[in-house]
Amino acid sequence: MNRKAKTTADKKHSDEKPERDDRDPAVIRAEEIRTSAKRETTEAFVVAFILALLFRAFIAEAFVIPTGSMAPTLMGAHKDLSCDRCGFQFQVGASLERRGHTMSETVVAGICPNCRYTNLLDLQGDKNDSTFTGDRILVSKFAYTLGDPQRWDVIVFKFPGNPKQNYIKRLVGLPNETLTVYHGDIYTRPTDGDQASVIVQKPPDKILAMRHLVNDSAYQSKALIDAKYPSRWQPWTEGAEKPPADSWQVERSTDGLKATVDASDNRWHTLRYFHRWPDDDQWAAANKGITLADVDPYSCRLVTDFYAYDSYVKVPARLVYTEPPMQISGGGGRRFRRLLSSWSPGVFNPGYESGGPLEQFRGRASFGDRDLARDGMHWVGDLMVEADVETSADAGELMLQLIEAGIDYRCVIDLKTGTAKLSIKDVEPRRFTAADGQTSESPTAQTSVQAGERHSLRLSNFDDQLLLWVDGDLVQFDGPTTFDNREFQTHEENRPHYMPENPLDGAPVGVAVRGGKATAHHLRIDRDKYYIATQNSMQGLYDYDNDRLRELIGGGVSLHDIQSLMAQPDLWSTFPVWSSRRAVEFELREDQFFPMGDNSPESLDARCWAGTKRDPFGLPKRFEQDAYLWANADYVPRDLLVGKALVVFWPHYWKSPLPFWPNFKRMQLIR
Repeated sequence: MNRKAKTTADKKHSDEKPERDDRDPAVIRAEEIRTSAKRETTEAFVVAFILALLFRAFIAEAFVIPTGSMAPTLMGAHKDLSCDRCGFQFQVGASLERRGHTMSETVVAGICPNCRYTNLLDLQGDKNDSTFTGDRILVSKFAYTLGDPQRWDVIVFKFPGNPKQNYIKRLVGLPNETLTVYHGDIYTRPTDGDQASVIVQKPPDKILAMRHLVNDSAYQSKALIDAKYPSRWQPWTEGAEKPPADSWQVERSTDGLKATVDASDNRWHTLRYFHRWPDDDQWAAANKGITLADVDPYSCRLVTDFYAYDSYVKVPARLVYTEPPMQISGGGGRRFRRLLSSWSPGVFNPGYESGGPLEQFRGRASFGDRDLARDGMHWVGDLMVEADVETSADAGELMLQLIEAGIDYRCVIDLKTGTAKLSIKDVEPRRFTAADGQTSESPTAQTSVQAGERHSLRLSNFDDQLLLWVDGDLVQFDGPTTFDNREFQTHEENRPHYMPENPLDGAPVGVAVRGGKATAHHLRIDRDKYYIATQNSMQGLYDYDNDRLRELIGGGVSLHDIQSLMAQPDLWSTFPVWSSRRAVEFELREDQFFPMGDNSPESLDARCWAGTKRDPFGLPKRFEQDAYLWANADYVPRDLLVGKALVVFWPHYWKSPLPFWPNFKRMQLIR
């Protein structure tokens, strides 16, 4: 048909009258509405889908945390527990259960970080003892388009060893600096320059977000109270062999601890924290109602980098199940399969006593990844104390003490004026020093703390800096509150100290009052995060140099021996393990970032990931060079950054008493 003919035909067709619709107008209108609604719904869905893709690609994306390398900030697959003895709520990791498509190891218990009781899980009878999925988080993919990553951000990035994997860690090292991990702390200096390394101090909000619980007096075990196991908080005076009767009086109940003192004699009356807990035999005795009154109230051990999340007790899955749980994948693409996948419940072994004693596993139960989870591997001296204290109108002074490596860091508050004064008590006077060279022996600040009132106080000694909070507000001092402990002690001297007349690092926290009366309503102790100095994870993550240990001791020493040392104060000054602690260094250049996990003992991060975990299936050779360009690097290049973690928007849900009820307490901003 030529163009003219086609035009004539089209015109003829257009002149034809449309066919008449004799249906009821209401019916016609209803059909139009339905058709329009379907079209609008389809259009809305298409638009929403396009916007979601744009949102995911450029603005934000949701991720599920698979492992516990960022615990307790972010939870991977885990168990939620409430301690059977003291009631403290905590989580232990269970991602090991999901390393394959079929469960090969099962978590059957976890250790309470507050009272150290081993809590058995009733996997068959309590739905809330099952394994929960990791936190679901929202990540801003636009944050680092507008600005550079900041130290201590929680970042998501492509793993240099396999860029098909997303990793999430905390950013610790920045471009163009050389980072040193030493005694649990982070030191940096410019990569190109001759400046000395300086310690990196966390901001106050990061300190509070990254701390780890040591003990909370609000949670008390009735079994230990009934058995007369001595409180960890004891009245103390120098040289005393037992608690003085004319000082602090400590009362415990399941509602918590309360300590009172009459200090009207105008002497310092000190309440000290002695770090210890019952061993297995003592717990067994307490559970049977046998007295523990003969335990030395001044016995103590070191505060370590114990991680509750790593304190899981695991056994081979076949001891619990005849048919272990298996992964059931969801439909759709790879991402949807991961998000929608679930696990079958498995078939329990008839011989398994759910919630029963560990003895049923006949020695096959292991505490943590390397059977070392009963305590930490490293002494931690950076501590924080919180004290809710009420004083009488005639009270004179209130003091908070934190001891590290035998040195007494203290804050004394004049209750008549509210003036707070910081000081460092050592064998010789010590001064606070700022980065600009300013020094001060006793910086002061004005606070609202007055005699006759009740206040919540918090003193921290993290990263060579003293910080004071009053009723939640940070106090500003008139001089520097920072120092460099390397000026006080050599590498060998920076170790825990103990004397029979003064336990020092065995009882590293004190609250004291002089004049009037006082009541301590609540006491809590936290520790700083301890970054382990290592560049190899093959034998486990720890600071100690085995070759140096053999040289010092004349033979080998096991990790269990080192843990045992933590509970033997008489050996702290003579055992040379402290001198074998490493310092490791990492050099960063332009656009290179150094991330580490918050769960330092169980984190594959920039310290030791170089050359590990390449894709076992490989890639076509034409892609391998680009894909594995940074596989042997101990840093993350800017090109592999994905974004900044913002919020835990959907933690796991509870399974009883209300199924699918979200764990709202875990919904939080990521700090």
